[in-house]
Amino acid sequence: MTSARDRARERFGARCGYCGVSDVDIGSTLTVDHHRPRSRDGRDDDENLVYACPRCNEHKGSYWHEDHPPHVPLLHPGRDELARHLREGTDGRLQGLTTEGTFFIEKLRLNRAPLVAHRIQLRAAATQREALDAARTRVRELEQRISRMRSDFDSTVEEIQRHTSSKR
Repeated sequence: MTSARDRARERFGARCGYCGVSDVDIGSTLTVDHHRPRSRDGRDDDENLVYACPRCNEHKGSYWHEDHPPHVPLLHPGRDELARHLREGTDGRLQGLTTEGTFFIEKLRLNRAPLVAHRIQLRAAATQREALDAARTRVRELEQRISRMRSDFDSTVEEIQRHTSSKR
């Protein structure tokens, strides 16, 4: 039987549902956050549990919008479409597109320096992978072209040899 932590880890792909860092990024398993805190009748069911890094879990704390100003619901990464509420800028910082998105970023401090650096590093690695994939594709295309040219060359040499030997 799998534990609630294991199920949350699987649902969130071993990444913090809030900031996106993975187990591998931080070198250990993450925590499980009760999106609706237990102190506000939050349950231990899978729908309420978010796989979270210790820092995001700490920043979120026991926040529940009904109890704390500014009374903005905290987005739930398993239910809310985060891309509708925030986007990543070219500088690696997250920008809120909605009131909820802006609050989500601020409450969880998602623009803390290590996360911004991590996003920039991930983007650079993705760009390098894309460039490497494009280079590999180009090399395969050139190898195929060389092979066709080699075949054409060999055919031409054979034709010249046949033509030369038939004249003798």
